[in-house]
Amino acid sequence: MKKKFWLILLVTVGVLCALYLAGGYVIYDRLSKVTPGGGEQAGNTPASFKPYKEWPDFDTSLYFMPDYQDAQFPSRQSGINLKGWYVPGKSDAPVVIVTHGLSGCKCDPNALTVAGMLHRNGFNVLLFDLREHGQSDIEDGRAAIGNEEFMDVLGAWDWLVNEKKFKPEQIGLFGESMGAGTGLIAFGQEPRLAAIFVDSPYSDLYQIITEELARNNFPTFFAPASILMARLISGDDLLAHSPEDAIRNHLNRPIYIVHGTGDTRISVQHSRHLINLAEQSGANLTSWIPEGVEHVAAEFDFPQEYEQKLVLFFEQALGAP
Repeated sequence: MKKKFWLILLVTVGVLCALYLAGGYVIYDRLSKVTPGGGEQAGNTPASFKPYKEWPDFDTSLYFMPDYQDAQFPSRQSGINLKGWYVPGKSDAPVVIVTHGLSGCKCDPNALTVAGMLHRNGFNVLLFDLREHGQSDIEDGRAAIGNEEFMDVLGAWDWLVNEKKFKPEQIGLFGESMGAGTGLIAFGQEPRLAAIFVDSPYSDLYQIITEELARNNFPTFFAPASILMARLISGDDLLAHSPEDAIRNHLNRPIYIVHGTGDTRISVQHSRHLINLAEQSGANLTSWIPEGVEHVAAEFDFPQEYEQKLVLFFEQALGAP
């Protein structure tokens, strides 16, 4: 009788574990997939791009950049090739790398508008597609929330140093959403990156995974199973690095965070956490938390103020064009 009890218990535990892992697989499979190509934004270029439908009256023509060049370069991780656009600014001016968000690309109005703000103030700009996105290489078709993609950002930095001959102190980084989290990871890993400006970043990777499950109506207790499935299916350690490393390894380099309080995609509490870490560690961090603004929407809701803060930050961090 005792043996039967333990056998039933063992089988029950095994079935429950199998169901738990199966649930983790289904969730990871659904939420990690990236659709490359650019979607409805694919026709946008620096020379001409349309606004998002949420801002039909936003005048993107103010930010057009007709003189752009196609760019191609490797990720710092071997075997991954990336596609981008290089937009030359004033001679001897600094350069800013612009990094898009999840399932976005260099064609996004967000990325192009920021690039246009910088370019019309004299900066050189490099926009590019992260792996799995746009026209860059597809490795496995899944996002690693910055834990692999940060190597793509560093590949863009390498290309500017080695091919375009920029000095490290002349190169800044801009990122939005997942591009912000990815950029912060890159900033924490590469001490020669001079400055970073991020819009709507996440800070704690386990927390953002849990929040993403809740946002998609999945039970949050599946988060550990989803993380495990990422390791088993794609070999991705989703907790290997953290945007918090940018604060821990700040080396007094300038950091700027923008995050609207109305963000329903990534809670503003992620940025508040980074701001608190910066205060504790003495990091050189400036922040702007506009009231009621949605996810990466500040540049469209307050374009003049956004441009002023963006340009002033990089002029002070990298030098005026």
